[in-house]
Amino acid sequence: MSKEKWLFIGTDKRLSVCCKLMENKGYTSRWIPTNAYTDELESLLMEFQPNHIVFPILEMKGTIPLHLLGEGTKLYTGVASEGWKKRYKKSHFLIESYLQDEIFIWENARITAEAFISVFYNEIGQTIDRKQFYVAGYGRVGKMVADSLKPLGADVTVLARSDAQLGEAKMRGFNAERFSIELKMSEAYLINTIPVQWFSNQYEIPKFIFDLASAPGCLRETSTNEYYRLLPGLPGKYFPVDAAISLSDALERIHRR
Repeated sequence: MSKEKWLFIGTDKRLSVCCKLMENKGYTSRWIPTNAYTDELESLLMEFQPNHIVFPILEMKGTIPLHLLGEGTKLYTGVASEGWKKRYKKSHFLIESYLQDEIFIWENARITAEAFISVFYNEIGQTIDRKQFYVAGYGRVGKMVADSLKPLGADVTVLARSDAQLGEAKMRGFNAERFSIELKMSEAYLINTIPVQWFSNQYEIPKFIFDLASAPGCLRETSTNEYYRLLPGLPGKYFPVDAAISLSDALERIHRR
């Protein structure tokens, strides 16, 4: 049995599954379902004394007091601001972000795309074949979503600002357009992957907006809420086992290097 002790913090299902996977790999692991620093978490830290702490996918509310962290404890974060991490860095704790592991990012994007397909079927109750989709953003998630829709017969248009992304989308067989209030979206479904509030009432309202980006999402105004769903954390909600396998592999890669 490894002497390394892993503590997983967060309500996302993939974290609880990841805890079990790490146990199966020989690590001593515990999981606590909270996204904030609580008395229960404090008691667990004092009793368990972990030397690896995996924080929630989104920034945890509050921080762990430094005196509860043993020397050499490694911290693994999801989304976390520099302000939140500052006190740990000043005390020379090693902080790594599993959201910056390149393999994990791509695997997470692939799972997100597949989960979106499930959301679409449940929400709309129709097939994807011959439906029109606009995919806003052509980063990793945007690419995986577009690639997942095309084999199902969708008419996909990628919305991007950079020439490089527009060119790549065209070379991969998609329609590609720059953002413009002239876009005809009334008969299409919009899938947003950009974590910026860019969609305003100036744009033609799509049939439905599926927002895969982090909160607060893409809406500048709330008038389109009736046709809008913010869908953060899809991997943990739809495929927690697959997502947890990807996360545990990423944590081990980060730990080894």
